Amino acid sequence: MAGPVSVVAEPVRLQLKWRHQFQFAGYYMAEHLGFYRDRGLEVQFLEGGPAVDTIAAVVSGGAHFGVAASDLLLARQQAPVVALAPIFQHSPYVLLTLDEVSSPARLARASVMLDTGAAEIRALFQRLGIAATALEVRDYHDAVAALLAGEVEAIAAYSTTEPYWLRRAGVEPRMLSARDHGIDLYGDMLFTSAALVRDRPQLVRDFVAASLAGWEAALRDPEQAIALILAEYNTQGFDADFYRFEARETRRLIQPEVIELGHVNPSRWQHIAGVYAALGMLPEDVSLDGFVYAPEIRNIDPRVVLALTGALLVAALLALLSWRVHSLNRQLRSEIAQRKADHRRLAESEALHRLLTENSGDVIWMLDLERWRFDYVSPSVQRLRGFTPEEVMAQPIDASLTATSAARLRRRLEEGVQRLADGDSEGLFALTEIEQPCKDGTTVRTEVVTSLLLDASGRPAKVLGITRDITARKTLEARLRSRAVAIEAAADAVVITDPEGYLLYANPAFTRQTGYRLERGERLHMRVLKSGQHDRAFYDAMWQTIRAGRVWRGELVNRRRDGECYEEEMTISPVLNEHDEIERFIAIKRDISTQRAMERALRAANQRLRENLEKIGALQRELAEQAMRDPLTGLYNRRYLDDALGRELARMDRECATLVVLMVDIDHFKRINDGWGHPAGDRVLSALAEILRECFREFDLICRYGGEEFLIVLPNTDLEQGRVRAETLRRRVGAQSFDLDEGGSSITLSIGVAAFPRLAADQETLIAQADAALYRAKHGGRDRVEVAVPASDHLAG
Repeated sequence: MAGPVSVVAEPVRLQLKWRHQFQFAGYYMAEHLGFYRDRGLEVQFLEGGPAVDTIAAVVSGGAHFGVAASDLLLARQQAPVVALAPIFQHSPYVLLTLDEVSSPARLARASVMLDTGAAEIRALFQRLGIAATALEVRDYHDAVAALLAGEVEAIAAYSTTEPYWLRRAGVEPRMLSARDHGIDLYGDMLFTSAALVRDRPQLVRDFVAASLAGWEAALRDPEQAIALILAEYNTQGFDADFYRFEARETRRLIQPEVIELGHVNPSRWQHIAGVYAALGMLPEDVSLDGFVYAPEIRNIDPRVVLALTGALLVAALLALLSWRVHSLNRQLRSEIAQRKADHRRLAESEALHRLLTENSGDVIWMLDLERWRFDYVSPSVQRLRGFTPEEVMAQPIDASLTATSAARLRRRLEEGVQRLADGDSEGLFALTEIEQPCKDGTTVRTEVVTSLLLDASGRPAKVLGITRDITARKTLEARLRSRAVAIEAAADAVVITDPEGYLLYANPAFTRQTGYRLERGERLHMRVLKSGQHDRAFYDAMWQTIRAGRVWRGELVNRRRDGECYEEEMTISPVLNEHDEIERFIAIKRDISTQRAMERALRAANQRLRENLEKIGALQRELAEQAMRDPLTGLYNRRYLDDALGRELARMDRECATLVVLMVDIDHFKRINDGWGHPAGDRVLSALAEILRECFREFDLICRYGGEEFLIVLPNTDLEQGRVRAETLRRRVGAQSFDLDEGGSSITLSIGVAAFPRLAADQETLIAQADAALYRAKHGGRDRVEVAVPASDHLAG
């Protein structure tokens, strides 16, 4: 007898998105448990990394299947790829920082490390209005170490991986999720090439089915999957604690309790396409034809059955089998139609679930009773408490409650579990009032409705909860309970009217504020308060708001009974009956006349203060200017020169430039004072100052050095240039007529010239050199220019 026929398994290559870790546990389990082998497949796993292009590997034929993110849809525009089955219902991509750098303004200036697959993080930047050119993007390498070392301010990361290492390093990361800004994409997606779907449909069906079975096993028994990774796939050398963290976070993103594993929702892909299109990353109305996998279940071919029966079967049996095959085909078509209908209902159910959980004002959450941690928290938690869902799920539930409330909720849940054990099904549900801390340090009062979810053995395993903010309701209840005291004693006027505006109740403050009193049997309409200072459109808008069931808040001017006008701040709230019909209006009215008058007086006082401060500032600037100016000539004084010349010398030294100093003295100035008097001398000094301003550049430094001496600093000027400019000045002054007598008189100048650094290396020496040159000019006959000479020339002379 012949032995059993051995079937050679078909080799299949799966290109992973990253290196081996729990992110791919389902595929490892499918191999380990023989799911691939049972379908005739021998699967080889190809590790990924920052330099591996998963999509290119599949399209080029280097791998049969691959794992990618929602950016697969972007690649579809150039590469023929098909999305087979989403494993992660939500993307794990987040932006991690170690401080408050997550505001758009600061992110625009941040250095960011992004890998090639972080399309949703790039989309997030666009949604925040941050242009790609505004970012300092670094290549993705050792991102956690770079963030801890301060080399970058933010990194694209997986919520399943990098937060663990940062917490292990003793820091708590801050996470910014694209999902919080309306960009909710699939995470890891199993995909293949369009050619493989077309040419090898059975291979694709077998691989997808075996892979999903492996994922179900990995999620059902994560400890077995972790043990398998540690034994056979731990190329990164991580420990079991890390893989447990990754497994918990992975399950939260997959959401197997809510959505069927691997379920493809074409509407979800349309939403993703719309997100990319709105951000300019895809064209409008991009086609999804051929992109979302839709396996074809082929009819049974009667000819196959005929071949199997062999020639020995009689025609009657053949006809019978043919009829049976036809019947099976008909039944199969019916099942296919039913399955499509089921998938459509599942898609609608998923869409409804997403709409309810992610757009509800209440916070919807799921808690794992064994770990006492959240599996899911809806985005509305950020509106309620200021924390993102990721921040809440990263901590035990006790961190989301005050100590008293945590004990109360735990006790209530334990009572429910005990009641179930005693056979009381009412223990499944509970209503608890708790207080929760907010990110800004405050607390919020909430009401929590909890429902225990049972596992296959009938024991409570999860808690489904709905949290509602009851702060306003509690405030209202407290107000109603104490209305007899609080409203009657309130400083603000409180009135209740019917839907037409006739007064039904008014507290004493209303009478004090308006002068009107509700008398028994009297119908008083609120229009009696009209001042005539608001037009019809103002009141029409107010009535339109409150009759639509909305609260109106505003300020208006009303008139008291004695005719005096007053300013009022008012809130009007509609009260609805059980049929949602308005039956009352409650108005709270505050007289703000005194407050507004004080505000107007304060604004006027502030305006006067600003004007006075501006005057003081102008006086201070004038005093500062006077402190550095000579009062007679308006030129800089010697005190200013001492500081300014030092700065100029330092600048010339840095720039390797030269500077010239001119020491200028009026010849025989004493004769002017003695002959025509000091007023005439002052006129000469002022006139000379004006000539100096005209002769020199705006950035040249002109100072009255003392008496009839002036010192002029010429930056970026060499010695010869300085001598020429001194000669020009001397001739100009010599040709000028000065107001000394009726006919006018002339004066002459003696000028000494010194240069830095050629003749002097410091301020004191430079001025001394110029002064020595001036001395030689005076003793050489006056009305002349002398240039300083090096000290060696003096010695030689």
